[in-house]
Amino acid sequence: MNIRKYFRALFLFSCCIISIQKLAAQGSEINISTLLEEMIDREAITRFPLNGYQSKQASSYNRESVSPDLPGWFADSDGVSFVRIEETNGKKEWVLMEDNGPGVITKIWAVCFYYGLDNTTGANINIYLDGNPKPVISTNFFELVKGEDFIKPPFADYSTRAGNLYFPIPYAKSCKITMDQKAFYNIINYREYPKGTNVKTFSKKDFEEALETRNKVAKTLIAPNQSEGNEIIKKKVVAPRKSLAIKLPKGNNAVHELRIKMSATSDFSQALRSLVLNASFDGEETVWVPVGDFFNNVGKVQSYDMWERSVTPDSTMICRWVMPYEKEGELSVKNLGKNNVNIQMTVVTDKMTWMPNSMHFYATWQMDEPTPTFPLYDFNFLSAEGKGVIVGDEWAVLNPIEGWWGEGDEKIYIDDDLKRNFPSHFGTGTEDYYGWAGGVVPTPSDQFSKPFLGNIIVGENSKGYNVCTRTRVLDAIPFKNQIKFDIESSCGKRSKSHFLQYAQTTFWYAMPGVKHNKPALPKFASAKLPSVNDLKKEIKRAEGSQYIVENALEAEILPIEGKSEKVKENFAEIPMWGETSSGALKNIWFEEPGDYAELKISEQFETSKISLCTAVGPNSGIFDIYVNGVKKTTQDFYSKHEGISNPYLDLGENKPVNNAFIIRFVYKGSNLASRPTENKQALGLDFFLVKNNFLKNK
Repeated sequence: MNIRKYFRALFLFSCCIISIQKLAAQGSEINISTLLEEMIDREAITRFPLNGYQSKQASSYNRESVSPDLPGWFADSDGVSFVRIEETNGKKEWVLMEDNGPGVITKIWAVCFYYGLDNTTGANINIYLDGNPKPVISTNFFELVKGEDFIKPPFADYSTRAGNLYFPIPYAKSCKITMDQKAFYNIINYREYPKGTNVKTFSKKDFEEALETRNKVAKTLIAPNQSEGNEIIKKKVVAPRKSLAIKLPKGNNAVHELRIKMSATSDFSQALRSLVLNASFDGEETVWVPVGDFFNNVGKVQSYDMWERSVTPDSTMICRWVMPYEKEGELSVKNLGKNNVNIQMTVVTDKMTWMPNSMHFYATWQMDEPTPTFPLYDFNFLSAEGKGVIVGDEWAVLNPIEGWWGEGDEKIYIDDDLKRNFPSHFGTGTEDYYGWAGGVVPTPSDQFSKPFLGNIIVGENSKGYNVCTRTRVLDAIPFKNQIKFDIESSCGKRSKSHFLQYAQTTFWYAMPGVKHNKPALPKFASAKLPSVNDLKKEIKRAEGSQYIVENALEAEILPIEGKSEKVKENFAEIPMWGETSSGALKNIWFEEPGDYAELKISEQFETSKISLCTAVGPNSGIFDIYVNGVKKTTQDFYSKHEGISNPYLDLGENKPVNNAFIIRFVYKGSNLASRPTENKQALGLDFFLVKNNFLKNK
């Protein structure tokens, strides 16, 4: 094809897509029944949505998290935030979510205890649509999400100390969701459609009239139909470094079901990690994941039943994600282990037209070396550029002790979110993201599987392997240009000498040409499956070593150059969750607004970028911070949970005066929620980082 014909074809293709998008936005009505049908249409999710909806989320995440560049980014206590408080007819309501324009609520999660494990009644939820002052749904929040009200399982169901509502609630103009008591842990997922999209607002009448559709969809979700089509079966004893491969029929087709059964191996747990599932479609490798991780079985075989994946009691692993291709494809299982494994692989294919918005199926796997649990950081599930849709994920965590491993919130940046440096999806905790709740240390009795959610493997008091998974359909996340999907690495024990072992799989679709950051990792898949004892050895090696930040200027060694009379040093202990660099803080206490303390960083000869790490906590104050007389920022160091500011506070570039930086902290007052110690507020300084070109200039 010459260049002129190429660009003409590209132009016509673009016009076709734009026309289809306009028709989709203005065309057939979106209502309860169409959304329910979409929920079980396995082929629909393989095509990029032409109605242009955006996936959004509202949650009770801690509003101390305002930027990845400021303290508070890893703030815990995610259960009490909300949009605002309203008063109607003398009654208060806490607004959890609001949206203007056509949309649909796709998922609501709530912890099913209220400010204490003994209160399982909680508050009422009100859902207002299209500006109507009367709520279309007004009922007990917990009963609604547990399927104990008018919406029944599987559309709403109890998991473990929590409930999940998956029944779609569409609205033409607007939506507002409130509680009639103070807000507590909640997450609300919703679609936001372009203006003009034809959406029919939810009503109880339409709900009742959709009875036949509801029953059909419920039955299908609970007992998925076996896929029909051309069945290809291969059996083989696969030796180390060898593969079992199935070439797929040529032309427009799709894999509709994949079944894998393993047997006759001396180490089944190792085989789950060292057997790698690989898929290539139209000349591009899109799947590279250990078989066990793909099917939520890490460390052992655990049967379960979900919408897209299942493991039967006889250890047959089933995947029902549809995998379309235009010209050719191949599926294979490669043995990266040291022992023979007997494998039977069954693939069911059928004809499926490749459309302009068709996408290939991707499954990408990530694993790192054992990870210290302090300092905190965002663990990346996926970063990709191009056009695609996130449809699920799995997280396997090896925990070496009895105790909680998953405090971290999800942070999902979609398209323009990366430019504004804040995610559209900001969650409240790892277990919350996967549809259940903490409150106690989990045990194997907390295992469950629902159509879209699974707590598949739980160690005894969480010790050992723990595997959570989530499937997305109506709450799938499209991205038009780029996506970054993170979850905080955060657990109950924060120490540089305590380790967790992570392995993670993301399931997604993308149009040809997408780029991502998850290459194949044969080194990790072929290695011995990590065990609790391996992590304990890692902990033993690290115990006794001191946490020291490289190139840190420890604040505790800097004398106070000047201060107000009432400012006291070492007045009381500053509580800490986690470690401090070199094991100490500069400990200063303030009482009256306007009081100050100054530290001096001497022997400075050129413009330098200065960062500061401080304590945050319930007794920390609000301060104006100056460098050489220039105000750099005002920062509230209050946090409900004590800890270290992460990320560090950026004080920008600064020019030395008389070969020094004078850092002045002026006490402004305290957060309304803070708890002073004998009328005093703390300033805990851990260290400064001073970066310049001094060494480069020598």
